Amino acid sequence: MSSSAITANRPVPMILVLLLLGSFVAWSGTAKIQGSSPEPAAPPLPNRTPWTSSRIVGSPDPPPPFDVVRVFPNLKFTNPLLIVRDPAAKRFIVGEQSGVLYSFADDQDAQAELFFDLPRELETLDRLEGAEGVEAVYGLAFHPDFERNRQCFICYTLRGSDRSQPNLKDGTRVSRFTVTQTDPPRIDPSSEEIVISFLQGGHNGGDLHFGPDGFLYISTGDAASPNPPDPLNTGQDISDLLSSILRIDVDRKDEGRNYAIPDDNPFVSFEGARPEVWAYGFRNPWRMSFDRQTGELFVGDVGWELWEMVYRVEKGGNYGWAAMEGPQPIKSDQVGPTPIHPPLIELPHAIACSVTGGMVYRGKNFPELFGSYIFGDWETRRLWAARFEGGRTIEMPELARPSIRFVAFCENRDGELYFLDHEAGTIHTLERSQGGERNVAFPTTLSETGLFASVEHHEPADGVIPFQINSRQWLDGATAEHWAAFPGQSSATYYANGKPIRGLVDWHAFRMHFPKDAVLMRTLSLAERRLETQLLHYDGLEWRAYTFAWREDQTDADLVPAEGAEMELPELGPDRVWQFQSRGQCMSCHSNQSEYALAFLPEQLNRPGPDGKNQLVSLTEAGFLLRADDEERPLPPFDDTTAALEQSLADPANPDHPLDARARSYLHANCGHCHSDHGGGSVPLRLPFTLPLNALNAVDVPPTRGDFALPDARIITPGEPYSSTLYFRMAKFGRDRMPHIGSEQPDEEGLELVAQWITSMRSDAEQTGQSHEVEPSDPWISSPQSAMRLARKLGQGALPPSDRDALLAEAATIPSGPIRELFEGYLPSHVRGARTLGSNPRPRSILAIEGDPDRGAELFWSQSVQCGTCHHIGERGTAVGPDLSGIGELRSREDLLESLLEPSRRIEPKYATYAVATADGRLLTGLLVGRDEESVILRDVQGTEIVLAADNVDELRPSRTSLMPEGQIANLTAQQAADLLSYLESLKSASP
Repeated sequence: MSSSAITANRPVPMILVLLLLGSFVAWSGTAKIQGSSPEPAAPPLPNRTPWTSSRIVGSPDPPPPFDVVRVFPNLKFTNPLLIVRDPAAKRFIVGEQSGVLYSFADDQDAQAELFFDLPRELETLDRLEGAEGVEAVYGLAFHPDFERNRQCFICYTLRGSDRSQPNLKDGTRVSRFTVTQTDPPRIDPSSEEIVISFLQGGHNGGDLHFGPDGFLYISTGDAASPNPPDPLNTGQDISDLLSSILRIDVDRKDEGRNYAIPDDNPFVSFEGARPEVWAYGFRNPWRMSFDRQTGELFVGDVGWELWEMVYRVEKGGNYGWAAMEGPQPIKSDQVGPTPIHPPLIELPHAIACSVTGGMVYRGKNFPELFGSYIFGDWETRRLWAARFEGGRTIEMPELARPSIRFVAFCENRDGELYFLDHEAGTIHTLERSQGGERNVAFPTTLSETGLFASVEHHEPADGVIPFQINSRQWLDGATAEHWAAFPGQSSATYYANGKPIRGLVDWHAFRMHFPKDAVLMRTLSLAERRLETQLLHYDGLEWRAYTFAWREDQTDADLVPAEGAEMELPELGPDRVWQFQSRGQCMSCHSNQSEYALAFLPEQLNRPGPDGKNQLVSLTEAGFLLRADDEERPLPPFDDTTAALEQSLADPANPDHPLDARARSYLHANCGHCHSDHGGGSVPLRLPFTLPLNALNAVDVPPTRGDFALPDARIITPGEPYSSTLYFRMAKFGRDRMPHIGSEQPDEEGLELVAQWITSMRSDAEQTGQSHEVEPSDPWISSPQSAMRLARKLGQGALPPSDRDALLAEAATIPSGPIRELFEGYLPSHVRGARTLGSNPRPRSILAIEGDPDRGAELFWSQSVQCGTCHHIGERGTAVGPDLSGIGELRSREDLLESLLEPSRRIEPKYATYAVATADGRLLTGLLVGRDEESVILRDVQGTEIVLAADNVDELRPSRTSLMPEGQIANLTAQQAADLLSYLESLKSASP
């Protein structure tokens, strides 16, 4: 894709720039950039046993119910960005990214006719005002009284001529134009009146719609590129026009403006605020729409690293950016003047990476979709239909998986939807699927897959090849065996400079291209018992993940449900549970940013294989791997010379390799796939081994997601692993440990390696000092560093039995918090009693248990849980938090559990907590129950109202955390949590 406005405005994941580390010279080859696609002509294959037994075809899941089909077959545009219906005629307008707009009749034989050549006309009329030209056109809206006044409004951006100053102060314009009465209609270029302008940048928003109230609504982004997040700190700032939905009156003009401010705009009287702001806290609001029936405003907001969001926008609403990205805190110390509203829809980057806001369906062709909000994703090219009850999404089935880039939605006069494809330049609509059913023959056991000649003896089928990797992931002590299977005699192709893959992600460049129905496989074993075999299947369009759980008798393995599962392993220790990840969790790591195949990549394969040869050499000699350049020209097979030029991870367990290379390779394999540009990590930390040390955003950098009470904490404190939050996250149990998928226990060898690496960063003068050795008798409970040292001795088995028992007995008395989480997993069952939820609960396990509402009621009103101190039911309880009378009618079982486990994830604005700093030095927290010119009134967690004089309030800010503390039910067992949940479900009326 060109370096155009759409590249800057969408969250296009940046290709990793592979920079060589000086300390990696022995392990790295030439730098690689990724890139496009058809397979090169293959050289003659050697005599190789083909894989012909595969039954991994299609999917066990049913296909989506709709297809997206092309309409208007004569129309094809160049990178279009917008499509709008002309309300005065049966015509549509499409705007190309370049700024040229066309109109066409609502007829299947229609031809495109020029509506407005914005770049040429602005240049002709000398209206560029020093800019180099038009960057893009983003929005078009016709006046509600268009048939009489012929007015339309266009949002476009200008491109600066000074490359060192990429943002233009007034480079985003919303202008008024007049449309001629001709057939076809055209815009009169001389009629332009600039209505409003604001800063132009990477995220411009730029959508325009008139609301049911007759006012013009304008979306604006944070005017920045993806990284770092919100560098202008505008997301929570209402003193400018960015990161907002603006609302203006274009039929009146205030003094000094070409528009007027509606009197009821929410921040008209707010000191220092821009009165145009209707709502704020958006990163890059990409497409908004009003429901033609209810008048509700829906906005799709493109996320950063983890989430894509859809909001139902309300007057004065704060939608979080950049304090939050959906449910994830980012710059949590920056919160605007009003509470943060949770998303109506939040999509993880496992299924969506660049949301395009859609429309509420009000057509007649598909009654089952009536009232559904239909929207898509620009990157994964999926389409959903969401239904809501109140502020909750109750269902969101996937409608279709077309190969189009949804960039804009439009409806015709009858309410039927059209979708615009940015890449192909074509227009599409829905029709019911005529495709086949799901693959009912998809293997449900490992023996049915065709991957093994003997499952019981773990012998692969002919043509399924083993391979080894350089740097293994930590999998709670499990070992891994790897295989690759390519159908027949097909091959994977390695592009030295990368080529895009045709399909879902063909704008993104990949080094390794796989044949259709290729399978990558890994079996995990613990204490000589096989636990699971994981498959990655490339269906020719996208990768899918499946897990097979081995039976206790080790004769076969069964397909795990899509939502995952877990299995108790009592023979491996008390309360030992093995968790099978959901398919979505698998794909959150095996993403496009990590090139999906984490193991079958050059940096992992570049090592001696089972036959003693370099695997890159042996794979190409056997015909499993081809080489090509970025012009599709075949290259000679790998030999020892060319393989030596490729990058290679070090083996973290090999002491002959340099310490820096070993530690960086360990972090790359375990963390780098998420902690990379757009890999999914919610903090700026970057851990690919190809980056220089100063590009990790870690060394001597304060953490942004918690310091675990470490004094003067840094992500990596040079020379001090016990003062480094990166090390602490690796050492702890429960929530917020890393890696958080596929691992629940600390890796002692990995911790020792990372500790040595961090310690080696000391200056020569500092290395003369000796680290303090802590004994159990030391006052370690008050010191996270001392606690970490003891936890490591515990994990390494370095304490005498008597000291170990004494330490664990004392650790069991520590309240929930960072220090206890260093010991939680070591506590024996006779010390901690029945297994409690702890800080890493498993929602699926709780939902699967039948609860007792009577026992749940006892818990609710008990002193151990203390729900009644904040909530009331009927006449009982305290009115601090929401009234829970009848909550079982309003919320699903899953929603109720989410609120118990993650109370800060969704907070109703009226129950948002506020932090107050007073002039006399007090810091207070509570619900804001009253505020006027004379006083501010808070209600604290005990229900006590605190009245503060307004002139004594220095700062009043909404908090992102709930009054209900995290871990409120951490000390309950799964059965007790299910009982409490059943009680809440039983509350169907106002009676207790």
